[in-house]
Amino acid sequence: MQPTPLQLHVTGGVRPAVAPLDVLTEARRRFLKGQRVDMGELAADLKISRATLYRWVGDRERLLGEILWSLAESGLAEARLDASGHRGAEGVVRFYRRFMEITVGFGPLRRFLEAEPDAALRVLTSRHGVQQQRLIDVTRKLLEDKAAAGEIVLRLPAEDLAYVMVRIGESFMWREFITGEEPDISRAADVVRVLLS
Repeated sequence: MQPTPLQLHVTGGVRPAVAPLDVLTEARRRFLKGQRVDMGELAADLKISRATLYRWVGDRERLLGEILWSLAESGLAEARLDASGHRGAEGVVRFYRRFMEITVGFGPLRRFLEAEPDAALRVLTSRHGVQQQRLIDVTRKLLEDKAAAGEIVLRLPAEDLAYVMVRIGESFMWREFITGEEPDISRAADVVRVLLS
């Protein structure tokens, strides 16, 4: 009996020429180079059908969300490290502020926002995308951990407070593309400090 591609992969045999993670890797490479992530070109270059590409990753905005999340993870780690020496509300604010600074200063993301502001804002701020909900989850976990350690007292459910914090961050980080004003990370951090006091 002929082994399936999955069996070959599990047993260390020949791996399929292209797998879903390869799509993310290639799309991320293009994004970092400042190229537009075009689904037709991506499918053609990876030698898979468009139907297979869409089945694996969903639509273009979902793929862009996964790219951005994969890039955000290192920024989250850096923000955690930066805040690690700070307790209580100040530790949360420091993490929050540092992650926003990293995000706003990230060149490839900035190019994406300038080239495709409507699509970029949908990917970054839509409740249907991956980015916003994952940031809410990370923020909720941080709040719960700080509360469990006795460092802060939550006056709202952690899920609600995390949602508000992420939405405030989005509003102040992307003001340039929403209202034409400059980003103001300090004001966002001040608002969160008040929420946690």
